[in-house]
Amino acid sequence: MVLWAVMMRDFGSSLSARCAALALTLVVSGCHSPWIQCTIVNHEETAVSLVEVSYPGGSFGVQTITAGGSYHYRFRNLSTDTVRIDFTDAARHNHTVSGPQLEQGQEGSLRIEIEPGDRVTWTPALTAKK
Repeated sequence: MVLWAVMMRDFGSSLSARCAALALTLVVSGCHSPWIQCTIVNHEETAVSLVEVSYPGGSFGVQTITAGGSYHYRFRNLSTDTVRIDFTDAARHNHTVSGPQLEQGQEGSLRIEIEPGDRVTWTPALTAKK
């Protein structure tokens, strides 16, 4: 019985060592999912509301971005298509502006700036996941 307990203890510590080695290998190999960090900046003199960004495979939004404020969101691009922003200005006019095409698997950052006069500037800094 003592021999059985010793064998099981050795098997358990050996299994733990193998699992730890596998986990370390995955971490060192740099496995990660491609994410896009999106920042929306409101340069208008008044707040914008009902802000929604539609990207390939999903969308996200925020109720209000104050004058001079910003909103950050991280997403994973699941297919290839054009990104779009919808928002409502202080005069309650709805705006829809299309941006750049995003490719599946890209990663990096996307800056969306709402400028005075309800113009929108897009600044993508994206690369394909290797």
